[in-house]
Amino acid sequence: MYTTSIPNLHVEYRLWTSELVFFKEELRRFEHQLEALTNRNKEGGISAGVEQFQNRFIRQKEVIDELKHKLALSERNLASFVKELNGLGLNSIRMDNHVKLRADMLTFRKLYAELKNEFRKFEAVCC
Repeated sequence: MYTTSIPNLHVEYRLWTSELVFFKEELRRFEHQLEALTNRNKEGGISAGVEQFQNRFIRQKEVIDELKHKLALSERNLASFVKELNGLGLNSIRMDNHVKLRADMLTFRKLYAELKNEFRKFEAVCC
């Protein structure tokens, strides 16, 4: 089982949150690219693909929001725990309380990478 120190755990939460913010911004760019594709290909034939990606982008943004919420809750729990410790031995305490979050992040990254790859292929075919 993965364990880490409290300061490392805090850093990891912040990195994950930043990563999720980046992914959400990237999805917004993809939505703009999708809109541009739609405008260039008004004669049709891609509308089903466009709608599919619109829905998938919406779902990915929802998943990002859900993960950010889970991270925020876990961070608050960690902060409460640290407050109870009064700063004593923070570096020596090993914690494993975010194994599920780690798995969720790994799964999200994998699915997001697949979505991104599929969108790039769709974009290449449409142009």
